[in-house]
Amino acid sequence: MLLATVTVGGAISLFDSPLSLGVQRLGGDDMRTPSSIGSFIGGPVPLTLGAALYAVGRGTGSNFATRTGRELTRAVLVSGAITALAKGTVGRARPFAAPDDPDVFSPGRGFTNGALASFPSGHTSAAFATATVLARELHTIYPQRRWLINTLLFGGAGFVGFSRIYARQHWPSDVVAGAALGGITGYEVVAHARGDRSPIAGRLFSHISAIPNRRGLAFAWKRQ
Repeated sequence: MLLATVTVGGAISLFDSPLSLGVQRLGGDDMRTPSSIGSFIGGPVPLTLGAALYAVGRGTGSNFATRTGRELTRAVLVSGAITALAKGTVGRARPFAAPDDPDVFSPGRGFTNGALASFPSGHTSAAFATATVLARELHTIYPQRRWLINTLLFGGAGFVGFSRIYARQHWPSDVVAGAALGGITGYEVVAHARGDRSPIAGRLFSHISAIPNRRGLAFAWKRQ
C-alpha cells in the first residue's frame, strides 16, 4: 500500500509546480475561507464522525451506524498511521517551506519537523478513507443513488485536497498520493469487515500460499 502511494505520487510530482500555481490562480483571494473549511473537514472531522456514528449506533441499537462508525474509525486510524510513517520517512518540504521547488527532500527528518512532512497529505487520506467507507456502506442501502452518493462524498474529499494545495500545505502529488492511500485503506477495511476477498489485496497475494510445517510456516509461489 505504501509502495502504491509513493508510485502514484511520484508520477504526479513531475507536474507539481505548474499544477500548484494553477490552483493558486484558480482559487484567487475568494478561496481563503472555503479552503480553511476544507482543511477543517479533513482534520478532526473524520475521527469525530466515526466515533459519533459508533456511539449513536450503540445507543440506538442501529447495526448500520455501529458498523459504519467502527469501519470509519479503523480506516482513518490505519491510513493515518501509514501517512505518518511516509511523512517522516520521505521528509518532503511543504510548499511554504520551499516555494516553487517541489524536489526538496530530507529523508527521516519529517518525524521531527512539520515543515518537512508534506508527502503524503494526511488531511486528504483521512477524507478519502472516510468517503470510501461511507460510500460503500450507503451503497448497500441506497443502490439506486450511487452516483449522487459518490459525487457528494468524493467531491467533498476532493475539495479537502484542493484546499490543502491552495493553503500551500501540500504539493499536488502529496494530495493525489493521500487520496490513493485513503481510498485503498477505506476499501480494504470494509472488505475485511465483510469477510470479502479484496480485489486489491487478492490480486497482490493470490499467488502466495502459507503451508504449516515442523519449523513453522513455509511460503510457496503458485502459478495461475
